Amino acid sequence: MKGANYSATGNTFLVVDSREERLDDVTKHSIVIKNVGNNDGVIFVEKGFMDFYNRDGLRASFCGNGARTYAFFIHEKEGRDRISFKSMAGEIEGVVSQGIVSIRMPDPILTGSFEEEGFSGEIITVGVPHIVIEGNTEKIDWELLVPLRHLYDANVNVYSVIERGKLRIRTYERGVEAETGACGSGATSVSWIYAKRTGLRRVELKANGGWLTVAFKDGKAYLGGGVEKCSEELELLW
Repeated sequence: MKGANYSATGNTFLVVDSREERLDDVTKHSIVIKNVGNNDGVIFVEKGFMDFYNRDGLRASFCGNGARTYAFFIHEKEGRDRISFKSMAGEIEGVVSQGIVSIRMPDPILTGSFEEEGFSGEIITVGVPHIVIEGNTEKIDWELLVPLRHLYDANVNVYSVIERGKLRIRTYERGVEAETGACGSGATSVSWIYAKRTGLRRVELKANGGWLTVAFKDGKAYLGGGVEKCSEELELLW
């Protein structure tokens, strides 16, 4: 079994090509634990299906930048510019054009707001749950926010406005239990909240690893950004 390392705007993944060999959950867990290294997660590319695991070896229902990486991988291997595939969060459609990989995200679902320990914000699910807080992105004490991550079993996003339509975003991801270079579903969550407040239909977000865009059309959210392969093919430990 072989894999390779990829980066989707700073979100890093080991991508395992299992299009021809279906793996059981125990084997997948073992591959993740033995091979994930410093990557944020592992993507098992099956025929028409993305199975995503966080760094901790547990399956996640979705990963936005992981889905973009899946689409890029299929484009790279099969030469397709338009890719449809399934995930635990439903059907995903992707397009690769001029170096940008865009996907239609699962529908954002706002589940409520919160006020805890001096923080306030919204709770929203985009495939996976997220907390969205507007605050100071220059200086974040994640130790103060980790209790919220566990209380709501959600990723934690802090954003600030650079200028109208442009945001700075930082995300602490569950399953990684650390701040990551980017988070696609987090960027979509923040953009959805911000767009509701401003009426904008397109938002640009500067993550630690680079820029992402989120556009809204006909009630759907579309996440875009770059993806790159960062290693040669690797022989994986089982």
